[in-house]
Amino acid sequence: MNQEIDIDKLPEAAQRELLTFYEFLIFKYFGQQETFQNNKQQILTTIFQEATGKLPAHYTFKREELHARIPLLVLG
Repeated sequence: MNQEIDIDKLPEAAQRELLTFYEFLIFKYFGQQETFQNNKQQILTTIFQEATGKLPAHYTFKREELHARIPLLVLG
């Protein structure tokens, strides 16, 4: 399967995100070959740099809440 996509239709931020995801998929499916090993850190750094958000001023991290299970909604 050989297809082309026109990424020019996307905003610049979406184009960067798509490129980062493409690099992740190359890394994932071609294994941790030495050529991709060096790029792993760069890919992860790019992903986290693109993440935006700000924690509230008095935010506290509670380890118990991180591992708490959320009950599943039962339908029917």
